Amino acid sequence: MLKAGTAIMDITPKKGVQLAGYPHCPRENEGVHDPLYASALYLKNGEDEIMLLTVDLLTIGKNIVKEVRSRLGMHVSVTATHTHSGPWASEPLASELAEGICQNAEYIAFLTESLIQIAQKAKENLFDAEVGTGIGHCGAEQGIGGNRRSKDGITDNSVNVLAVRDISKTVRAILVNYSLHPTYLHAENLYVTADYPGAMRRYFHYAAPEAVFMFAQGTSGDQSSRYFRTGQNFEEAVRAGTTIACEAFRVLQNICYTSDPELKLKSVTMKNLPMKVFPDEQTAYAAKLKAEEAFEKSKNADYITMRNAELAMFGAQNTYEFSRRVKSGYVSPELPSEVVFIKIGDTLIVALQGELFVRYGLEIKRASSYEKTFVFGLSNGYAPGYIYTPEAAAEGGYETGTSMFAPDAGETMLKIVEEELHNV
Repeated sequence: MLKAGTAIMDITPKKGVQLAGYPHCPRENEGVHDPLYASALYLKNGEDEIMLLTVDLLTIGKNIVKEVRSRLGMHVSVTATHTHSGPWASEPLASELAEGICQNAEYIAFLTESLIQIAQKAKENLFDAEVGTGIGHCGAEQGIGGNRRSKDGITDNSVNVLAVRDISKTVRAILVNYSLHPTYLHAENLYVTADYPGAMRRYFHYAAPEAVFMFAQGTSGDQSSRYFRTGQNFEEAVRAGTTIACEAFRVLQNICYTSDPELKLKSVTMKNLPMKVFPDEQTAYAAKLKAEEAFEKSKNADYITMRNAELAMFGAQNTYEFSRRVKSGYVSPELPSEVVFIKIGDTLIVALQGELFVRYGLEIKRASSYEKTFVFGLSNGYAPGYIYTPEAAAEGGYETGTSMFAPDAGETMLKIVEEELHNV
């Protein structure tokens, strides 16, 4: 029979710790709007076991995941929610490194110990359990989500839910996977917040009070609320989180559970993802100046035009800094990339590092033989930039500039994943 264990811990940083997520914004937090959490779900059926962790952070560094796995003596899969109002937990972007922004060493040590503690607690407090999964939908028709590069661009509006309950039928864990940047709070916000996943947690605190809530970010590299929000504030974060949570709760009511699921985990290292050939420093610098001038001119334009110009500027700045670093022999600590396949009964989770464009999540789902395939991004390490599409490379912009990967890296990754899908 299936055994399960859960645990949760507050990982909110101290006042003054830098918030991550927006370039050129030294954001020493001034307090807490809502706490950040790390959550754990452990599943064991016979000799087979799975450990899933989620963290309310922008990213999770590969070095932290490696330390947690080593200390626990088992494979652990860690996924970040991607809030842009939490501390750095991986190496900052190139432009921010150039400005002297770095991780807070005290916080990283605290975070690492916290993840180890909740994983151990989840393993130690087991109960007889059942697990089930389901899929709902929440998108533009509810004023949620969207493609940030194009208002009519492709999206993935699936609300993927995994739930665990005990033999008394009490739900003890709820994991929701959705593809949407948690950027309802922008750079001017100086308060710690989990953004819309935090609002989802508050919803389930009342809807399923015995359950540990977990949120796993999907392939949200080009997915944001840009064209569907009425503002960037806490009220909008609550609206979005509550709307998605209502759909997740509807799915929860219709889940079919099993007490004897097959559990399987497989990790694959992707060593040969092609990396970008950067322009020489002089060319990159000229492009940076041009983008900065364009942004200054856009300040008198409408909001969307200004934000797009700002993001293009950030991309050009990162390209320039990457070109300088690569010339000096820089290699990202987040390489090589890893993909983790996790089978839980009739459901497959594919967990990938970094920020992937949504097309890749959709392609993985289409290629999978599992009717219920959940794709997690920002898992088990960050990545030196976005995994973007060749079409985006031709258009340019923030995501393509803020990446060390070549335009065909996504296609290479997709091919590796699709080949491995047949072996899970």
